[in-house]
Amino acid sequence: MESMSTPRHRWIVFGAMTGVYFSFGIAVTAIAPMLTAVRDDLGVSRGAMGFALGAWALIYIVTAPLAGRFIDRIGLGWSLALGGLSVSGSLVLRAAAQGLGSLWLAIAFFGVFGPLVSASAPKLMATWFPDENERRRGVGWYSVAPAIGGTITLAVTNPVLLEWFDSWRQVLVFEATIGAIATAVWIVVWNRVERPTTTRVESAAAGSANRSFRYLLGSSEIRLILFVAFALFFLSHGTSNWMPTILEEFSGMSPSTAGAWLAVGGLVSIVAGATIPAYATPERMHLLMAGLFGAAVLVMAGLLLAPTSLHGPIAVIGGVRGALVPLAIVTLLAADRVSVTNTGIANGLWFSIAEIGGVSGPLVTGALADTDAGYEAALLTIAAIASLGGLVALRSHRHLIST
Repeated sequence: MESMSTPRHRWIVFGAMTGVYFSFGIAVTAIAPMLTAVRDDLGVSRGAMGFALGAWALIYIVTAPLAGRFIDRIGLGWSLALGGLSVSGSLVLRAAAQGLGSLWLAIAFFGVFGPLVSASAPKLMATWFPDENERRRGVGWYSVAPAIGGTITLAVTNPVLLEWFDSWRQVLVFEATIGAIATAVWIVVWNRVERPTTTRVESAAAGSANRSFRYLLGSSEIRLILFVAFALFFLSHGTSNWMPTILEEFSGMSPSTAGAWLAVGGLVSIVAGATIPAYATPERMHLLMAGLFGAAVLVMAGLLLAPTSLHGPIAVIGGVRGALVPLAIVTLLAADRVSVTNTGIANGLWFSIAEIGGVSGPLVTGALADTDAGYEAALLTIAAIASLGGLVALRSHRHLIST
């Protein structure tokens, strides 16, 4: 069979990558709607569960920069395939967990090769989509893939999957199968395409200086972007892992009702992530991020102050944070020292710093929920970190217009 041509089929390659990223979102969200059942079965506290849920993000801190180098040197094909296999492998290992230790290791395994998924996606956009307008749209579209996976997981786990399988372990095995299928599709598509030929030439001409962490961290713009990444993932991971339980235990909802509200919020997240990045011109992108952080602060305040009857709609509004990650990726790709030759390592560094927030978010939220201060303290802390993220985004905007 004749190989696909790169210009004509770049969106097919994009679609195959997006399928793997979709399964990535399932793996991130898989336990959240079943959190109470998993805790009861394994006999762990909220704080201990928060520690386990943050395991993959903890490993990410170390492996993400290595993944960026791996992608730049080995290429997208093997990198994304290994990342997809880690999605399925982690879900199967979680299904076999018998206690906190084995659950932590199962989730941590996701962090070993998982960065190859999250860092491969921006690399694909940088190498296959040279047009900036097309690239911005593509970043927004692929970034909603994990949100779609997570939204569907939240919506169908309690009313459908647990009814079908009658066991949280069997649900995880089913979700692992989805990841395996997505990875197989990627492998088939990648082995049929003709790869872009410009990257190697550009890489040879550019040398190795701009592939170092020191080179990237020498930019004040990139340092500000990295702090925003920390705040973003603290907010995102803290809320995505704990919001179902917050709505159940703090707001008094049933698991199905909480899942339904969060599914609607997931739809808002998908629409926001798919549309807002297209408007992220250099003059607007940091202002848009500051506005979205501000919206997150208002959501936390609403959950603390509004009647519980309004908590569902408030949680739906919180879905606008879904545009934060694609906006952050767009700002990183547009940063002064990031080019096609070092996109992998730049994104690896970004995810490494971001996942410090990704570890802290679920861990701090769970630990505070176990104290006498309860979920009120957890929501206040998330709001404070989001406020800092918004302020730094505004600082980044001022830095950009002054240069």
